[in-house]
Amino acid sequence: MVNRIEIERLLQSKELKELWQTIQQELPQLYFCKENDSWEEARIDNLEDYISECNTLLCKCNFQELSIKDLYTYLLSDSFRAFCKYVLLEWENEEIVIDESERDYILNELEISEDEYKQRCKTHDYLDVANCLIDYYLLNKHPDILLEYYKMQGYKESEQIFKNKINLYSMCKS
Repeated sequence: MVNRIEIERLLQSKELKELWQTIQQELPQLYFCKENDSWEEARIDNLEDYISECNTLLCKCNFQELSIKDLYTYLLSDSFRAFCKYVLLEWENEEIVIDESERDYILNELEISEDEYKQRCKTHDYLDVANCLIDYYLLNKHPDILLEYYKMQGYKESEQIFKNKINLYSMCKS
């Protein structure tokens, strides 16, 4: 079980912050949100949910649970940095399709235009690096778990998403 304090330490770690700054410098064409401490609880919640769901899948297969300590081992690797950059660039190239069912929520509840919503979806935060860290760990140790996670989340084309991630991972490892 990963606790919130460990997650918070990871998100605030010098290593993650330095990697985040490097990525921003190396990918100036992307849109990065300004740091906002008021979002910290939401970041922790997001990462805690992701890790917990992955750990559930790992335990079902009798694998050792993912620990924050495991994640730190990748933070300084060049292949992880390259993986992160490729993932962010791939997100940038994805077309955002808004379902009719989401349109009312976006326009009325969020009170923003579709274009503003699409821009926000392509705004990157250092949580993206932390999420990539989990993806990278799973691709390195238990790739099938990442595919199962995508399926569990109900991602459309989960097999294709997984295939793209594993290709990026393989490219960065070679």
